[in-house]
Amino acid sequence: MIQLSPQIATVGVGSRAERISLISIFATRQQLVLLLGVTTLLLVGQLITGTGAVVAFLFAAAILFGMLSVLAGGGLRSAFGCLNAILIGKFLLFGIAVKLILFEPADITLRSPETTGLVMATGFLGLFIGTVVQSRFSCPQYWSMNRPTSDNMLLALSIAVFIFSYLGYFAQMIPSTHGEGIRTGGWLGIARAFASLKSFAIVPPMLYLWRKKARLWMTHPAILSLLTWSAIVGIFSTSKEDALEPLTFYALVGFMRYGLRDIRMWSFVSASLLYYTVIIFPYAQYVRHNGGREGSLAQRAEITMNTFWRIATDPTFRSVTSERVSTPVYFENPALSPFNRFAMVGEADRLVDATERQQAFTGWETIAWGFKLLTPSILLPDKPVLEAGNHLAHIAGDVGSSDTTTQVSYGIMANFYSGFSLPGVLIGTSVFFAVFYYWIRLFLGDARWSGGPDTSALWFIWLVASFQHSVVESAVSGLIASLSFPVVLATLWVAARWLSMFLPRKTVLA
Repeated sequence: MIQLSPQIATVGVGSRAERISLISIFATRQQLVLLLGVTTLLLVGQLITGTGAVVAFLFAAAILFGMLSVLAGGGLRSAFGCLNAILIGKFLLFGIAVKLILFEPADITLRSPETTGLVMATGFLGLFIGTVVQSRFSCPQYWSMNRPTSDNMLLALSIAVFIFSYLGYFAQMIPSTHGEGIRTGGWLGIARAFASLKSFAIVPPMLYLWRKKARLWMTHPAILSLLTWSAIVGIFSTSKEDALEPLTFYALVGFMRYGLRDIRMWSFVSASLLYYTVIIFPYAQYVRHNGGREGSLAQRAEITMNTFWRIATDPTFRSVTSERVSTPVYFENPALSPFNRFAMVGEADRLVDATERQQAFTGWETIAWGFKLLTPSILLPDKPVLEAGNHLAHIAGDVGSSDTTTQVSYGIMANFYSGFSLPGVLIGTSVFFAVFYYWIRLFLGDARWSGGPDTSALWFIWLVASFQHSVVESAVSGLIASLSFPVVLATLWVAARWLSMFLPRKTVLA
């Protein structure tokens, strides 16, 4: 992990200080030496373990550009720097580190390792360029919600996020539980947008109790009740991400208060990883194809709870289930299957290889797809129902010809390659992240972690919580559609403002 100096950690993404030289802003000489040292170590490690020289150099270049993009985004204390760190970590750093530990070539399971290496190097160069470019433009703060808030406003926001997110979650399930299949648009599109915040619902009350200096804090009955509820809903959703995200955000806020050396937090993280590996991963992979996403709410609840209980308590059933869902992609060892999504280079490689072999370049099709998703249904009644992951999966051969719903994740860089080859990767990632990050700054400013439970920390966590999954795994169309997030936040903000007027000035929750 890169250790940032205080000087870099306090540089504002949109500040006037950005007019000075690039290197003096994004890295000191010592940090550049550190980055080059880490890159060289990973390069040599790959060569020693048998990775092809060309692939090793391309992966090392991608890692270098990725780490530079972390600094360009403002460091790990800034939302953009943190998102960039998640991108490089989940695409390459984790996967290559595991390969080195196992003493295996980093390219042994890839179908088109050199082309995929080029896509990675070009894509992370584009990420670096886009992050730098957006920081060069001043950003008006007229619409920014990144402003100081009172304790009552934070409590009201906690209530609003919980109510809207879970109402949205259960509301958007109504059509499928009544046999109407997948629908979108209208009120369903609004419900889905609010539902995406349900895992984040644990963060505002934790920050509120932190502000109030509650003695229990992480073991406060309200927090533990919300954590338990979120975990149960995550199990019911049959989604690995939904089941694990509440625990992740709970741990993230804990680390923010207690620091990275707190043994209690690391014990919780270790237990959560064990829970994910042994129970959640095989459960989610199995139950979704065995009734967990069919029937009424009551039928789904019964199936999910029975399946979860069997996997948690019956080692024989768990082992059989694990064998059935074990589909190694980047890691050869089936035991590492739960962590293939932390090595997204393997996922991207399948689409890159299929596109290259078939010359199945899609051009503007999957890009325009995102703008159709962004358009209200009243203006475009025949808009797509889902993002383009299923369409790309047909090119890669990952779904059957009759499957029109399964969304397979390849990442934005492979998506741009499938559109316009390598020039599309460089131009596409540069332009997209420049626009995407600047758009975020318009409404949330320079969201960063400054050491306390302030509004900036709230939006820092929200950005990481909301986009840590989508920036890594969504198709371009899904990320374009996510540009509508200010509408959701503005609604929650207005609702919280109204609710705060009815709350007593002094609360006893803490």
